[in-house]
Amino acid sequence: MKIRITNIALAVMLVATAGRCVDFDTALAQARETAQRHRYEETIQLLLPFSSSDDPEIRYITAAEIGRAYFHLGRYEPANRAFREAVALHPERAETAIYLEASSYLTGDSKQAFLIFEELLRSGAHDLYLAVTLPGTRRFLAEPEVQAILARYAVPLEVDVREAVSMGVRLGESHDAVVKRLGAPADSPSARALTGEAGPAVIWAYDFDDQQKLSGVSLFAGNLLEYTPYRLGFASGIDWTATPAAAIAAWGLPSSIRPGDDDNLTVTWSFETHHLTVLFGVPAVRPPDFPEGAAMIRMVRLQTGPAPP
Repeated sequence: MKIRITNIALAVMLVATAGRCVDFDTALAQARETAQRHRYEETIQLLLPFSSSDDPEIRYITAAEIGRAYFHLGRYEPANRAFREAVALHPERAETAIYLEASSYLTGDSKQAFLIFEELLRSGAHDLYLAVTLPGTRRFLAEPEVQAILARYAVPLEVDVREAVSMGVRLGESHDAVVKRLGAPADSPSARALTGEAGPAVIWAYDFDDQQKLSGVSLFAGNLLEYTPYRLGFASGIDWTATPAAAIAAWGLPSSIRPGDDDNLTVTWSFETHHLTVLFGVPAVRPPDFPEGAAMIRMVRLQTGPAPP
């Protein structure tokens, strides 16, 4: 598809590069710079000459960059064609597969989108941020088949609130022991926190005191639900869908209940050596058969010491 030049800067750029050979690395750097400035038509024009390169890696990068440019222009049909070419060259690269999933769904090929999403989860992907934040994904996530796929590949994240254990790690353990147990990269042996992310969203945080002992664990159930296949569960038999009433039935009377903004509710339980704080709220993505407007667990915090007054 030819793109009509409607931008003066694009016309100047094309005149400046006409008649001389621009190497791929230079064109790619210019294309990415124009994409950062949301001048996506320029991005496409800069890279189109490399679409038929003899180098498959150049063809892959070209197809992926052009596909993203078309996608951000809202032109999902040519984006889908570009991503199909990129995925055919490198099916193992998750980002282009995710864009192919989204562009397939937005162009009406739901079956293809569902297949890609399931293959992504089957491959062990835990960071689904991009897959669920592109345009159209709220509708995509609401599809019964997508919910069924997520249920099939859900990864349990177990917490024992009475024993202060999360993901097999107990409050009071050493920094080294926690790093080893979680398999986390230990870039800084003296780091005061270990965090897990899905895209830019924090999904959990493990905090340490001055003696490098684990003093607190925060589990962001809302982000786990929206951006990962992890699903929070508790030794007491309830899970992330628990309402405040169900949690009180499982853990006993709380030491405090504090209402907040947006119908949120913060509930705290005190135990012998630690305390538990749970934030309840209405989920951004409502699970199937979950009552509309009902509050569920959005965040869990285990911390050493007594609860604040």
